[in-house]
Formats: sequence, C-alpha cells, structure tokens
Amino acid sequence: MGLVLAACAASAAPAGAQVGPVRAAVIYENYSFDAGLIFDRVTEMTVPIGFDIRLGRFGTLAASTGYARITLRSTDVAQLPHQDLSGVLDSELRLSMNLVPGRLVAIAMGVLPTGIRSVDQEQLSILGVISSDIIGFAAPSLGSGGSVGGGLAGAIPLGRFALGFGATYRMPLAYQPVIGRSDNLKPGAEIRLRAGVEGALSRQTFTRLAVVYAMRGKDQVAATNQNGVGNRVIGYLAVNQQLGKMAATLYGFDVFRGEPTLEASAAGAAILPRGNLIAGGFQLAIPLGRNTEFTPRAEMRFSAAAPDTSAAPMERLGRSSRFGFDLRQRMSRSLALVLQAGRVSGNVRQADTDVGLSGWRGAFHLELNP
Repeated sequence: MGLVLAACAASAAPAGAQVGPVRAAVIYENYSFDAGLIFDRVTEMTVPIGFDIRLGRFGTLAASTGYARITLRSTDVAQLPHQDLSGVLDSELRLSMNLVPGRLVAIAMGVLPTGIRSVDQEQLSILGVISSDIIGFAAPSLGSGGSVGGGLAGAIPLGRFALGFGATYRMPLAYQPVIGRSDNLKPGAEIRLRAGVEGALSRQTFTRLAVVYAMRGKDQVAATNQNGVGNRVIGYLAVNQQLGKMAATLYGFDVFRGEPTLEASAAGAAILPRGNLIAGGFQLAIPLGRNTEFTPRAEMRFSAAAPDTSAAPMERLGRSSRFGFDLRQRMSRSLALVLQAGRVSGNVRQADTDVGLSGWRGAFHLELNP
C-alpha cells in the first residue's frame, strides 16, 4: 500500500523526477536460549524493500515497507503455545525538500499502518522478544497505528568540518494493540533535537560525533493520560582511518534513559526504569579487486537498568557479542549485491540468573541505482 501511494506521488512529480536507488533484501535470524525462559528458540525472516524518487532540485521522496515472519518455540506449551506471526510491515514515506541546497532541508514524513498493529494476548511474547536491544533484530516492531511528522535539518561548513543540526516532531496515531480489547493506545508525541559535527582530523582520518535528545509526551490508554517512556539521550562517535587501500572504522553509541516511569499499554502497565545501552564496534573494509569488497566486523553490546522506578543503582540486563562479515560485489555500474553473515552470543538476565543465548544472522541485499 505504501509503495502504491509512492508510485502515485511519482506520477505527479516534476518532469525531471527519476527513481533510484532501489533497495531490497532477505534477512534471516535464528536465536536459541538456554533454560530459564518460557521459550528456547526465536526465528525471524524479514524482507525490507524501498526506493527513492529524485525530484530534481526540489528534493527526494523515499518510500519503504517490508514483510516479516517470526516463530517462537515454547518450552511449556501449556503455559505458552508455540507462536507464529507474519505479515506486511508499516510503510514509511519521507519527503525531503531543499530549502537552501546543500544547507537546509525541510522534512515531511508519515508512517502508514499497513503492518501488524493488533495481536492476540499470547503473541505479546513475540513482540517482547523482538524488541530486545541486546539482540538487535532486523525488524524490532511489526506495526502501529501510523504517525505523521516533519522537521528541519541543516549543515554549516566550519573549515574542514561541518556542523549538522536538526529538529523533528512525530505524532503517533491511536490503534488497538490487543485483539478483543477495546482500550486503544495512543503513544505520546515525540520531539527530537539533533546536533553533530563531522570532518577530517587529517588527510587519512575522518570523524563523526552526534548527539540526539528525544522528548516524548504521555501515552494515552482509552483516552486517559498515562506515564510515557521518558526522555532519552543518544550519543554516537565514529572514527574512520584509511590504511592504504583499506579503511578501518571504530564506533560506539550510548542510549541513556534517565527518568524512571511506567509505560501504559492496553495489556497493562510495564515498568520502564532508568536504563542504559552501550555498544561499540569495529569494521575493516578490504578491497578484493575493482568490484569486490570484503568487510569483517565485530560489535559488543551491554544493557543495564534500575530494578524498579526508584533511584536504585542500575543492574546488568545482558550483553551480546556479534561477529560477521559483509561481501559486496558490484555487478555493473548500477547494480550491487551484498552478502552478510554473522554470529551472535551472549546472555540475558532473568530472575537474577544469566540465560545464555546464541544464534546467527544471514542476509542478501540488492542495490540498484539507475
């Protein structure tokens, strides 16, 4: 549905409009868990697709959607039956309009509720698993009531560096998350403020630093205000170093939620205490000829949160290690294929016990740039 609307927009675009690039992929993930949970295996297959429509000097329209299928294997079918959930994901449209070319862009965006926005009570377990920051599923959410929003983004040159800034507003729409329950959920509106700097430290070294401050309003359940997820601060730092024909990148990010709160949902209240997710990674791009590039990579993640909404110290929630590689093959000037593979291991904490997890992810990407 989202891509159909994007195609209609393209037909009404200026004569200089053209489609490209086009992106499509098939991603498969399989994770196993040790004893201690009510499930021991989760698999997810995701098929994201998207494309951009270049509107000449006016700007760019980006459209994306996808398909996902998740299977959860229970260790106690009497308490939680095996679960399967599949369907189209939400569709997103994003229009970027050049106010000052190369300096200032206005953004209009909308999410169409084409995804799975209502599930059975038992299937809430699937939604809880795929939202795990420790694992990092390709599709951490399957659907919502949609949203509308917009904002501004710009950049100012500062010698060898550029200062970037942005502000966006997003208003989610109400929907019914649980089948058979009449209480609609309307997530709170969110404002995000962004600032960053990037540029060359030397002829061979490039750096990027960004900070995002997200403020979200209170959620509503059955038209009654409830507490929201609170404010978050997100920081990101990356350093890229040229090593002859190779390029090494070292990066890290931190997602900090500083306000303990209760998040309301149609299925009940969920504790969202102060929390912190820290991750760091490394990758090395190695050219294997004119058209082939091999990139091994590694990433570590650590998650912690307070035990409740009090001012108690944070406790460890889990950790994960991810090792893998990307193999990119350019087939022609406009077509590239990317093969990805990775292994994940770590643990999640459940009832003061570490539960081990392990699994792998494989993906096949197609990139077409007419």
